Amino acid sequence: MADKHGQSMVGAWTKTTAAACADKYPATLTFSTGTYRGVRGAGQGMVWWDAGIYRLEDSNTLVVGTANDELVTYRISLEADRFEFTDSEGCLVTYRRA
Repeated sequence: MADKHGQSMVGAWTKTTAAACADKYPATLTFSTGTYRGVRGAGQGMVWWDAGIYRLEDSNTLVVGTANDELVTYRISLEADRFEFTDSEGCLVTYRRA
């Protein structure tokens, strides 16, 4: 989904962060227009971003519907082939476009 600045999350993404704190985020993500789906990696338990809605509020703000249907706001850095965010527990998570 593109925001008013023309940025887009649409497409497939692969998590590159190996830190244990990032285990709750899916190994791969696929963003469509307004919705996303997360897929667990081998041996990965429940993921916080499983499937739901999302929106880019501006060039640095992503709102995601999480596993418990809560809408959570993240400050992100989004480039053409990479995005990263730091969650409320201080975990830095990076994804690269697949």
